[in-house]
Amino acid sequence: MKEKQRNLQLYIPVYSIAISIYIFAGIIKPIFFTWNNNVNLFTRVTPLIFAGMAQTFVILTGGIDLSIGSIIGLTSVLAVSLPFIDKPLNIVMWIFIPPLVGLSMGLINGLIISKGRFPPLIVTLATGAIFQGIALFIMPTPGGKVSLSIARIVTGTMLKIPNPLIIFLVFSYIFHLILRRTEFGRSIYAIGGNEAIAHESGILCSKIKIWAYGVSGLLGAFAGMFISIWIVSADPLIGEPYIMNSIAVAILSGTALSGGKGGVTGIIGGAYIYLLINNILNLLGISTFYQFIVKGLILILALTISSSGIIFNIRSILRRLFFLKTKSIEKMGE
Repeated sequence: MKEKQRNLQLYIPVYSIAISIYIFAGIIKPIFFTWNNNVNLFTRVTPLIFAGMAQTFVILTGGIDLSIGSIIGLTSVLAVSLPFIDKPLNIVMWIFIPPLVGLSMGLINGLIISKGRFPPLIVTLATGAIFQGIALFIMPTPGGKVSLSIARIVTGTMLKIPNPLIIFLVFSYIFHLILRRTEFGRSIYAIGGNEAIAHESGILCSKIKIWAYGVSGLLGAFAGMFISIWIVSADPLIGEPYIMNSIAVAILSGTALSGGKGGVTGIIGGAYIYLLINNILNLLGISTFYQFIVKGLILILALTISSSGIIFNIRSILRRLFFLKTKSIEKMGE
């Protein structure tokens, strides 16, 4: 019960803020509430949710993945470079090749970090440059093709429900269960909390870290694949914005940058906050240059909240407000 209460204290504010921003955006532009706009939001937020979850897995171990943008770019390039377009073999290759490549890139990160005992920041920055170079070698300029059959399935509807909505809800739930209900997930939290104690408890820290980065690479591949379907092509540099965005979303979602605290439960809310703020800036006609400043400030604010250990305890806030109100009424009565 205590764990559920902690989760509520951590995640209710994230979704409350997201809903408030959504209502504010709708007040500015009523068209924002239309179903077509919401379907568009479901599509745009999906790769950001995947990237946020990818970053969450490594941040929970006390690490960080600056190669996530390059993994997204490379896997999106691979997804649109596969032969036999619109044939069954292309679909099979699309399902297996990009995820396996993304998983492999993540495992490479994990191996270098764990076995070499190098800082994750430096390692993933270096491997990110390598992965980006490979993507640019394969596709120097944006282009490529994707199977229309896959595009219809991924961006279509099922029982009038948009498939992007189903996709990010299902994947968020699956990876939530992995973190909360499996030995692998519990080990990730233990390592992020205190790696020395986790090692003394018999946890194979190196192995868990390697696979945590592997999961990050896999989720990055899912993001890249989805983007390739969304824009029906690929750009080797399309993943670059997701480096900062994924970190911001993970931290906004309640994951502590120090590791060991948080999860993917708040990722959808965090991703919506980031996306909606971007939409509002566009609606207000704010220049792209100023948008970068706002996004940077959001990341700094998220880091400040995370590092200071602030927890939004709604019940405590309401109790204090009620107590102060009651006290002031009593003074007036005197």
